[in-house]
Amino acid sequence: MKITPEHIGTCIAWTVRSGGTVVVRLASAGRDGVSYTCTDGFREYQPTSFALSLDDITARWRPATPDETAEFERLYQPAPENWD
Repeated sequence: MKITPEHIGTCIAWTVRSGGTVVVRLASAGRDGVSYTCTDGFREYQPTSFALSLDDITARWRPATPDETAEFERLYQPAPENWD
């Protein structure tokens, strides 16, 4: 999946080896990597490197279906804001 600015804030999905589907909300994307929010509200970051490009990271990604997006929204809980 080629990530564009229009994808920021939308749900994306990919299938894992076990046959399950991962659905997350894309938070940001740039030359240095991508970040996404999980249903528990925490943001994950996947950086690019000399051996891993943005295209490599997003190769199995696809836009989430309406049903997958609805399930993400149902399960989503904002993360706590305690940074101390």
